[in-house]
Amino acid sequence: MDLSQAIRDRRSVKSYADREVDDATLQRIFELVLESPSSFNLQHWRFVLVRDAARRKQLMDAAWGQPHVGAAAVDVIVCGKVNAHEDAERSQAHAPAEVAEKVVGMIRGIYDGKPQLQRDEAIRSASLAAMTLMLVAQAEGLRTCPMIGFDPAKVSEIVGLDESHVPVMLVTLGHPGDGGVFPTSRFPMEEVVRWETLDGDGFKGA
Repeated sequence: MDLSQAIRDRRSVKSYADREVDDATLQRIFELVLESPSSFNLQHWRFVLVRDAARRKQLMDAAWGQPHVGAAAVDVIVCGKVNAHEDAERSQAHAPAEVAEKVVGMIRGIYDGKPQLQRDEAIRSASLAAMTLMLVAQAEGLRTCPMIGFDPAKVSEIVGLDESHVPVMLVTLGHPGDGGVFPTSRFPMEEVVRWETLDGDGFKGA
C-alpha cells in the first residue's frame, strides 16, 4: 500500500479480530517508527507493547471499560521521555565532533531547568512517532485507534512508568474485525489552510 492510500484509508478502528500480531510484523513496523523526526534527534519516544491478556484487561479498566483496549492484539503505550535532553551526547553521536559539541550546548541551553518545555517536547515528538506507527500499521494491513481516554496515573502504574516518562497516548493495534467503521468528514481546505496569516486568504488549491 502506498503512503497516500494508507493516509486516506486510515481510520480509528475499535473492532479487532482474535488474531495475534507476530514479532516479525512488529519489528517491521517499529523499524520505520524509529525513523520519525524529533527535536534535535533526541528521540523522546518510548513504547510499551502490551500483549498479555490480563494486562490488556487492566488497561481496559484504566480506559474506563472501553472494550477495544482488551480486544486488540497489542496495546501500545506511547510514552514521552521528559528528560530526553539528558541524552544529548548520544543523540549527536553521528555528527562530527565540533558539530556535536555545538549542538549539545544548544540542547542544554534550551531545555535545562525548563520542565514545561521538556514535557511539551516529549509529547510533540512522541506524537509524531505515534502517527508514523498508525500509518505503517495501516500499510501492513493492520488497524489502530489512538486514544487519550484513560487514567494516566493508572496506566503509568500498570506498565511501570517512572517520573521521567509520561503516557502520551494509547494506540490499540490489531487485525481488523467485523465491526463497521463510520465515515468521517473533513473541514474544507480553504477554511483550515491559510495564506500568510491565520486570517489570510484560504488556500483554494491549483
